[in-house]
Amino acid sequence: MTSSIDRLRLITFRCIARVPIIGRAFTRRRDQSFADHFVPALQDLHDVLASTEMNGRYWVWAGMLLGWAREGGLLAHDRDADFALLPGDVPLLMRAVPALRQAGFEPMMQYRNNEGRVTELVFHRHDTKFEFFVFEPLDGMLRYFVYGWPPDNLVEVESRVPDQDLTQFEFLGRSWLRHVDFDLELSCMYGDWRTPRREWNYLKDDLAMVSIRAWVNPDSSWPTDNN
Repeated sequence: MTSSIDRLRLITFRCIARVPIIGRAFTRRRDQSFADHFVPALQDLHDVLASTEMNGRYWVWAGMLLGWAREGGLLAHDRDADFALLPGDVPLLMRAVPALRQAGFEPMMQYRNNEGRVTELVFHRHDTKFEFFVFEPLDGMLRYFVYGWPPDNLVEVESRVPDQDLTQFEFLGRSWLRHVDFDLELSCMYGDWRTPRREWNYLKDDLAMVSIRAWVNPDSSWPTDNN
């Protein structure tokens, strides 16, 4: 999910990227520069959480899973890391915050749905976001939420993917968890996930969406008493 500053930066980069010749070179250099520090950051995040109660309690999904499945690496244009966890494991993640802080991962935001439940926790290190989405089991599915950013796009989007067992897989020099049938999950979200769509929009194009409504609880601040 993007803030207003993130969106302005993204618009600026897109304008530069459209400039003939220069734009192509700019995009390649920017993508490579990002990957050069993103991969070590992900490895550090993995290693920190492996030493806490969160070891084996979260998994890879969305853009990170898509990059692994389609390209064997991170998506060149993706600027955040997507993880998921169950509601009961949120306290474990909160107890891991001191260890994450020590490694440079700072708490950034907590998103809450209209029912007041925390549905996403975001950390950042440098200019990279690490997002942990809370997946709620519901009738054989996993429910999650994403949001349109204030002030002009206050919407709450509810989506669902099939609930599945988890399995280990090797990625970026580390062992992570993902859902067993990744094709089922990616197809549920992206449809033809094998065809790249750089302009895919999480608010409009997620095929797992089941409802969209006004978001009445847009305070995404991280409570100061939560580590």
